[in-house]
Amino acid sequence: MSSATERGSNHQGSFGAPIIVVDDFLPSELALAMRQDIDAHFATPHLHKAETHQVWNYWFVPELYSYLRTAPEKVISHRHVSAFHASLSEWSTARLGMTEVTWPYLSLYVDGCRQGWHNDSRNGRFGFVFSLTRDQRRTVGGETLVMRGGDPLRAHLATAAAGRGFYEAIEPRFNRLLIFDDRLPHAVERVEGPMDPVEGRLVLHGHVRESAAIVVGALPAAQIAGKVNDCLSQFAGELPAHITLYHGPLVLRLTIEARGTVAGCEILTDRVIHQDAGHTEWETIRSVLLARLMALDFTPSDGQTVLIQPISFGDRPL
Repeated sequence: MSSATERGSNHQGSFGAPIIVVDDFLPSELALAMRQDIDAHFATPHLHKAETHQVWNYWFVPELYSYLRTAPEKVISHRHVSAFHASLSEWSTARLGMTEVTWPYLSLYVDGCRQGWHNDSRNGRFGFVFSLTRDQRRTVGGETLVMRGGDPLRAHLATAAAGRGFYEAIEPRFNRLLIFDDRLPHAVERVEGPMDPVEGRLVLHGHVRESAAIVVGALPAAQIAGKVNDCLSQFAGELPAHITLYHGPLVLRLTIEARGTVAGCEILTDRVIHQDAGHTEWETIRSVLLARLMALDFTPSDGQTVLIQPISFGDRPL
């Protein structure tokens, strides 16, 4: 995926991005093969049979959802879906430090389909939407709408704003991956146009969350876990009032040299948010934590070790 272009939106530092867009996410031959599977599914409609085409669940919830969804392997070959899932898992681990990626749904939006505003705070840390929608189509709409963070009232006390002044609108371009903080209110713009399904919005979607620490290299995980967990426990114990009001994931990548010292502590993801919008102490507290981890000494080994360490504040998604 070296050809993919990534951009963050509405953030302070790439590790804190609430929205990430990756164009040309999959190798073009794989993305095109997935789209060809979709087109083949809808081809020759007069020959469709119940055993091959009664696969769609029309998900209608008043004032909230109106679209069709299914298990993607009922339309796209399982081999292709597995390749997508593996690529997303690899990207999520390297970019976000999050290894748990749900198996996706495949959803179809034709004329009148939409999603109302909602969030998914209990479903994951980040939502993902991968578009297999045609760039040249006879429908309009289908953009993913993601509310900007912060307080919209205070942000516009003295300025007029409307529509996209309050939210991001991400077009469902073919082979585009969208990642966004699941806590942000989001929606899907109503699709309008022909009812032909191949002209509609077609996306794979699901959730990403952190899991256990990852250790790669010379040191066994057991030799690392004790010191790291003791450090985190001590840190949490010294700041109980602060810790209880924070929510979200912090994921760090520590590089441990052969002699046992920590050579680097890189922030992969920081979406820790305080309940009080005026709270300004997080960066100072985070710096203290990073300094303590950098000061750890581990058992000398035969080579370098890399530790990806997720730290969860508040309730973790189910």
